Amino acid sequence: MAAATLVCLAACTQLEHEASTEARNREIRFLALQRVNTKSPVNGSVFPDGYDLKVSSYRNLGLHAGDADRAGNYFTGVTFSKNGSLWREAKYWPLDGTLDFLAYSTTGLKDPNKGVVPTATWGEAGNNARKVVLGIPDNSEFFDDILFGASNEQTFVANGNPLSLKHAETIVCFSARANIPYDATNNKGVTIDRITVDNARFGGTLTILNPAAGKGSGTVSAEWSGLGELKTHVAARVYGGAACAAAEAALTNLHLGQTAVTIADKPFGEAYVILPPQPATQFTLTYTLHNGKDGNGAPLNNQMQYQYVCAGTWDQGTKNLYTIDITLNEITITPSVVDWSPATPVTVQVKGE
Repeated sequence: MAAATLVCLAACTQLEHEASTEARNREIRFLALQRVNTKSPVNGSVFPDGYDLKVSSYRNLGLHAGDADRAGNYFTGVTFSKNGSLWREAKYWPLDGTLDFLAYSTTGLKDPNKGVVPTATWGEAGNNARKVVLGIPDNSEFFDDILFGASNEQTFVANGNPLSLKHAETIVCFSARANIPYDATNNKGVTIDRITVDNARFGGTLTILNPAAGKGSGTVSAEWSGLGELKTHVAARVYGGAACAAAEAALTNLHLGQTAVTIADKPFGEAYVILPPQPATQFTLTYTLHNGKDGNGAPLNNQMQYQYVCAGTWDQGTKNLYTIDITLNEITITPSVVDWSPATPVTVQVKGE
């Protein structure tokens, strides 16, 4: 699983639980570090403002005699809102002991009209930083990049402590090109009308575990279960940054050139679907061949469909990119399976009709 971004724990004002002069300048904050990211809703070099963090923390003690009875949950399910480079909420570092953190993030925490809003049940063995069970709505209206992470036995450090966030889902992306550039004047070339992912599942139960919390050991993980019903013909959408509408735009009327369509060279970006990890299914490409004009100047167009059956699985934290090459004689699909970042593709050819 690829790290989507990094955040760090920093500090600033007055202790909430144990007020004293020593406790000043110790507010718990999450500071977004700049890291090159991926072609997904979490896009660009800075973690976007559209995502908040939901965090639980457990306090470890045992540094002095009698401390053990003061260990326990420090706060549970608190929303840290991002503003500029910081996520913050009025929570403060204790004067002694260490803190464990468990966090998740979705667009829906910031705005329910732009993403999923999970139900959350925190805790295992009295420690709310060890586990959270998320109920993810079973619908494909929003493609929300659900992120999770943990950081354990942390103490106040002025310049911050790391918390790595990973992708809990998988992303299926499409880019396309044609061997004839689109020519609107003469009505020649290729237009993609629609790409749909067929017979895939959305939603389910996501269990995030942080076994190292409470001075345990192990690596943070996320497991899916109880995936939703099969959804047919879910349209791939495109992401173009903050200016895009909530549910993004459906992929329509995409005029192809000889360069693959990607976020880097087209404002509407790369078409994608985000969904829970699952066996790969198939996608349907609907496209139009523009064949010039008739004797009266009317366009001669032929709309066609092509179905591609995907191999293998769409695994958690992976980016599954299908590059589509269209000619008058064939369609070539080049799939790439990478850790949600660029890598060398594996090529297969599929003949068109």
